[in-house]
Amino acid sequence: MEARMLVNALCAAALFLGGWQSTAPGADEVLARENQRISYLVERNYDRLAELLSPTLTYTHSSGVLDSREKLLGDLRSGQLIYRGLKHRDVQVRFVTPDVAILNGVSDIESSVGGQPQTTLLRFTIVYVKKGGVWLMEAWHAARRPAG
Repeated sequence: MEARMLVNALCAAALFLGGWQSTAPGADEVLARENQRISYLVERNYDRLAELLSPTLTYTHSSGVLDSREKLLGDLRSGQLIYRGLKHRDVQVRFVTPDVAILNGVSDIESSVGGQPQTTLLRFTIVYVKKGGVWLMEAWHAARRPAG
């Protein structure tokens, strides 16, 4: 069963994350987790999304606004913040310890903030930490990038 779940996750990752790059051992597991996060975010499955977020998450939006896990989930559930599409590319994964992974890349995001549609091009850093054998997003930090 575990092998089947891994195959399914990798197939889904291939569909959603065509721009991912990494040769670091163990990177596939972290990338599959990030793919799950993107899927839950766009599908608005916020209960499942919450399971992927560390209780101590810090989420720095490209606007510079800093949210906690609770604030981010509250804004998502209320409809204040809606992600309609999110595509990462040029993603690199590196491990600072066996239980801490850092992802860097670029992303194109279609969202709505306060009912206003937005297209955002950004560069991101994501930190995943393995807690109790499970990879959880510990930090997201994004900066807008110029078009082109």
